Amino acid sequence: MDGFELNKIAATILIAGIVAMIAGNLADILYQPNKTFKRGYQVEVADISPSTYAKATEDESFDIPTLMAKADVESGKKDIKKCSICHTFSKGKPNRIGPNLWEIVDSAKASKKDFTYSKALLSKGGLWSYEDLIRFIYKPRKFASGTKMAFAGYKNPQDAANIVAFLRTLSDSPKPLPK
Repeated sequence: MDGFELNKIAATILIAGIVAMIAGNLADILYQPNKTFKRGYQVEVADISPSTYAKATEDESFDIPTLMAKADVESGKKDIKKCSICHTFSKGKPNRIGPNLWEIVDSAKASKKDFTYSKALLSKGGLWSYEDLIRFIYKPRKFASGTKMAFAGYKNPQDAANIVAFLRTLSDSPKPLPK
């Protein structure tokens, strides 16, 4: 082996090292492992301890007469737009994914003959009282576990009371407020 062959071997090793270094730097530029990015939409996740979770899942008591006394029909009318995707509200209108809610206050639960209700709601029985309507709108799956209603509910029971106040007006003769 002469000196020319050794120079070729040394140059090859040197070029391979330079190519590896450039590839590594290029990968760092493209990947940017040390740079933190701010996402466009942040989802806040609360750290829930077991005691907090148990407290949150307990039955909440509502003062229905007070909620209904503070209820704002206009706010309920605005909030009910979310419900109009699945429900109709006018007298004689057909059902959609959910039943028509005309004259729902104090009517029998799961009573529309032309609508198929979930077993969970059929098993509830009784009338749609102000309290039952607020609880159902507030947390549907908690009120009737297994309900077909996909809506998750409201964070504030007053929002549910506002909607019930509006639903109360959807009647030829609105039911009296609870005392």
